[in-house]
Amino acid sequence: NTFLNMDNKLLQPGTMLRGGTYRVERPLSSGGFGNTYVVTNVNFDETYAMKEFYMKDINLRDGNTVTVSVPDNKATFDTQRNKFMKEAQRLRKLKNEHIVGVHDLFEENGTTYYIMDFIDGESLGERLKRTGQPLQEAEVRNILSQVVDALDAVHQQGIRHLDLKPANIMIDRQGKALLIDFGASKQMRAGEGLTTTSGLCYTPGYAPIEQIEQSLDKFGPWTDIYSLGATAYRLLTLKQLPSPMELVEEGSAALQVPP
Repeated sequence: NTFLNMDNKLLQPGTMLRGGTYRVERPLSSGGFGNTYVVTNVNFDETYAMKEFYMKDINLRDGNTVTVSVPDNKATFDTQRNKFMKEAQRLRKLKNEHIVGVHDLFEENGTTYYIMDFIDGESLGERLKRTGQPLQEAEVRNILSQVVDALDAVHQQGIRHLDLKPANIMIDRQGKALLIDFGASKQMRAGEGLTTTSGLCYTPGYAPIEQIEQSLDKFGPWTDIYSLGATAYRLLTLKQLPSPMELVEEGSAALQVPP
């Protein structure tokens, strides 16, 4: 069990939250900025996923309470927690069957939680690892059309996802594709650039040149479309897309595509 050595960092199964509304069933995943759990809404006996804001290098747990290890880290914790809340608020505005829905947001235990749809399935990143096989063209076309539908909804709200890759596309047991993880996403305001002052994270191999160079004024819907192309290339070839510079210099000769 991957989570055995992390027990002190995770809420225990059976923990109740939000005044007894949600019961923690089991941990689902853990990353640098949070833990995700499977929870039951006991009022309706419905299953959801719950994301808990928890910074691996900055937070400790005292019982259920999340504490900041060093007072100097409090400002970082508060800033990142604010971003976490914005992520939930952004997702809540996006009504699309290919985007994970957010149902609740609350503060408890010295941190913040949000409740979202539980997706019974696996990410395309996990699938590539599990099978070691590229996807067939027909399946990639089917997945891309669903992700494009999600991106259209995102872009219509003036939001950029900014971290599109196989690991952030889930496929449920019915074969439906869902776009997840809006942690890097940014809101664009009319007539302004991106509303951020800090450097942006990105995933090498999926980020276009404006993202690598942090040229915020050059970001647009096309920034996500480039990442979608890189994702398609990965799914079809198992290879990582050459760098933007190689693509500029060599054009399609840089690509290694099957017949």
